[in-house]
Amino acid sequence: MTKSIANEPTSGSATGTVERVLKLLAILADAAGSVSIKEVAEQLALPPSTVHRLLQLLKAGGFAQGAPESRQYAIGPQFYRVAARVTSVVTPAEIAQPFLEQLARMFDEAVVFGLHLPEQGKMSFVGRADGAQRLKYQIDMFTPVSLVWGASGKAILAYLPTDRIKAAWTAEAASPGNGETRPSLRALNADLGAVRERGFATSNGEKLPDARGIAAPVRNARGVIGSICLTAPVSRTLAIDVEEIGRQVADTAEVLSIALGAPPPP
Repeated sequence: MTKSIANEPTSGSATGTVERVLKLLAILADAAGSVSIKEVAEQLALPPSTVHRLLQLLKAGGFAQGAPESRQYAIGPQFYRVAARVTSVVTPAEIAQPFLEQLARMFDEAVVFGLHLPEQGKMSFVGRADGAQRLKYQIDMFTPVSLVWGASGKAILAYLPTDRIKAAWTAEAASPGNGETRPSLRALNADLGAVRERGFATSNGEKLPDARGIAAPVRNARGVIGSICLTAPVSRTLAIDVEEIGRQVADTAEVLSIALGAPPPP
């Protein structure tokens, strides 16, 4: 007699089954198209027969689709409907807020979430969390600002197509923070290449006087949509701390990106 899923060894009977189903949904969502039962079984470390039964449960509810004869499955229409409802009422800034607060507590400094504004070739700060340390300057929220100047902008610009980079550079003037003249396009591209290699961007006083920014890109399923940036007076962020802060900001941005639908790193 075929045993039920609930009776199979799990990490807690019904709770284990729910956990498996959720992981299975995540695999389907991250797949570029359909996946085979064998592929899913390997990722979940489960017997193919168990994966098949889980997929049939999802298929019955419309959360998966596929044909038993092909043994290939993909996300179903009900999953898309639920995802669309969620994304229509929850903004990226709301999803980002707990991540900002975590970093603000960790380093006791202000952390902002900047959203890319593609049509304007700029970005806007739409989320913020503060540490106990008092800032010496004001961060303007919900106001279009540069992608060329400041770590928050460069963390986005580094992952845009070359024509978008050139357009943003062409439209830019001197630094609003320290008055520095616009770099050459070649110099900017070299700077952005270093951002991609390092995983985060840094700046000193480019957007705001005496402010150091340490920022990393935030992505969704379509690509970069913004950045997380820790910002503080230069006097409070010693050079020895920048790498540690940068790695933590980048790690947090990566987790947020996955929460927003970006595929996990290979």
